[in-house]
Amino acid sequence: MMNATYRRPARWLASLVCAVPLLLAGCALPHVAGLGSYYAITDVTSGRVYYTDNLSREARGVVEFVDWASGARVSIPSATVREISRAEFRAGRAP
Repeated sequence: MMNATYRRPARWLASLVCAVPLLLAGCALPHVAGLGSYYAITDVTSGRVYYTDNLSREARGVVEFVDWASGARVSIPSATVREISRAEFRAGRAP
């Protein structure tokens, strides 16, 4: 017969497995509901403007993101980042 201490981790693991999809859905929920942040990123060197809804800043000052117009992953060493409205985001990424 198995001791209760051995069953408890399995029960905890099952709860974790069930909770992970809910947590991931919660992370995407703000964008689905239109509550996420949108950004206009300007490359200081070229003057080109990129639009994205997700970005990261590296410790060395590089801004990394996925460009909505091309779908390409972009890294810019010197950029200005501005948070914009959803309407401005949609207008800026339109072809």
